[in-house]
Amino acid sequence: MDRNPATRSSPVSVGMLAALTALSLAACAGAPPPPPADLVITGGRVYTVEPDRPWAEAVAVRGDRIIRVGTEPEVRALSGPNTREYNVAGGLVLPGFNDSHTHFLDGSLALEQVDLTGATTLPQIQERVRSYAKGHPDEPWILGSGWLYSTFPGRFPHRRDLDVVESRRPVFLYSYDGHSAWCNSPALKAAGIGARTPQPPKSQGEIVEDPKTGEPTGALKEGAMGLVESVLPKPSHDRRIAALEKGMRLANSLGVTSVQNCSGGQDEIDLYAELEREGRLTVRTSTAFVMPDSPALLTGALMAQMESARREHHDHLVRAGAAKFFADGVIESNTAAMLAPYTNDPSTKGVPHYDARQLDAMVGKVDAAGFQIYIHAIGDAAVRMSLDALEKAARQRPGGLRRNRLEHIETIDAADIPRFGALRIIASMQPYHAYPEPNLLTVWAVNVGPDRVPRSFAWNSIARAGGRLAFGSDWPVVTIDPLIGLRNAVLRQDIEGNPKGGWVPAERVSLEQAIAAYTINGAFGSFEEDVKGSIKEGKLADLTVVSPDLFAVPPAKIHEAKVTLTIFNGREVYRTPAR
Repeated sequence: MDRNPATRSSPVSVGMLAALTALSLAACAGAPPPPPADLVITGGRVYTVEPDRPWAEAVAVRGDRIIRVGTEPEVRALSGPNTREYNVAGGLVLPGFNDSHTHFLDGSLALEQVDLTGATTLPQIQERVRSYAKGHPDEPWILGSGWLYSTFPGRFPHRRDLDVVESRRPVFLYSYDGHSAWCNSPALKAAGIGARTPQPPKSQGEIVEDPKTGEPTGALKEGAMGLVESVLPKPSHDRRIAALEKGMRLANSLGVTSVQNCSGGQDEIDLYAELEREGRLTVRTSTAFVMPDSPALLTGALMAQMESARREHHDHLVRAGAAKFFADGVIESNTAAMLAPYTNDPSTKGVPHYDARQLDAMVGKVDAAGFQIYIHAIGDAAVRMSLDALEKAARQRPGGLRRNRLEHIETIDAADIPRFGALRIIASMQPYHAYPEPNLLTVWAVNVGPDRVPRSFAWNSIARAGGRLAFGSDWPVVTIDPLIGLRNAVLRQDIEGNPKGGWVPAERVSLEQAIAAYTINGAFGSFEEDVKGSIKEGKLADLTVVSPDLFAVPPAKIHEAKVTLTIFNGREVYRTPAR
């Protein structure tokens, strides 16, 4: 055996020699270099959301993929005669925003309805309804959303307040959170709702009645809204497609390139699939099927439909494979399920939509079929019951890749905070829901009471205990604008800077945490963190440019920044008109 390393041939050296020889032969043969980039983005900073390399100077894109993240010289070296260049002029390049909780079709349709956002008095609401009615004389119903509970202190809105504005056509207006509605007398008549109409089961909602006369007031809670929804005119296919295209344009203008859709079904998925086939889809969608009110309704036929949708739609444009449960309602109407009585009404703790055994059975069945599970859980009792159900399902079927989620988590008992990390359950939360405006401070906070307020929207506590935050909007409940969500995530203050120091300031998060929750964590929430959610070579080219640089301005100014460019799947879907 030759022991002299100078004369011994090693496999490594032979391999290296072969590689060099191949490169030399390719060069001699004139092998073409890789094609140049289609787009280079320069002139600012790139926040990649990659922990090993969070910052860069420029990005290059070819086709639908990111091909280089690095310095400007490195990226410019990939330019060719037809390469487009976008100079961000000192702005910030981010991954495309991922809104982890929307009702995208509802929000898109609402863009053509009465918008009550910002209307804080009854006369303001009435004027908007009156103006819409005048401008839409041929609409058979007047539909809208956005009224606040704080506009009607100590009561729910009344039909007579709408009758004086419109008494000929039905009017149906959702509250800002979509868990209550307000209608006029013609709408009640169209739905056949009167003094003798039986109330739905307590767990499913309430027809609000006048305590003296027993007559319906026009306010409906939770499932009682379905009595009117069942007679609403259904928008045509063309109208829904047009609405979605308008919704996508809005989302793109705000830097949103992906959404998790928290209500829907086959009909809605089919609309996204149609837009995908025609090359008109500019937002990646993942849609959850809404689960029924009882185990008896979770039929084999429904499960088969969900499985069919999952098999057909599993790419990175249109995805199915998730189920959405509603464990409770909302705090403003005392329908969220609480561990202790409401402070404003000690006679109730709210009513969960399921009892624990029902939820356990349904979650177990859906989990056993391998579907991802979302659970709307706002009250601390609903949060605990939902965590229990998911934990039991995981014990019954050990292993498996789960990305189960709780949605909202507006109140939580201290003992349940570490369970998100321990059980690997995503905390899907909406920063702008904690914006300290009158509805939050004079209704929400009053209802939960001072003992529970310190654990309100506990983003930081859940994250510090090892939980993963995924942020969204709940659009159309609030704006789909992520910059407004980012501002409130880091400040928890209103535009005027109140309250000083922030509302429940211990639950604020850093800007880095908030951006991750709007990007890579959202991608994780749809099993796509390997292909999107950060700026990395090989990932899908979904990019957002924001000006000015969010890290270079005071947090109180974050909402004033503007999206100047949005890239989706490698193509430009939004650019500010001035550029």
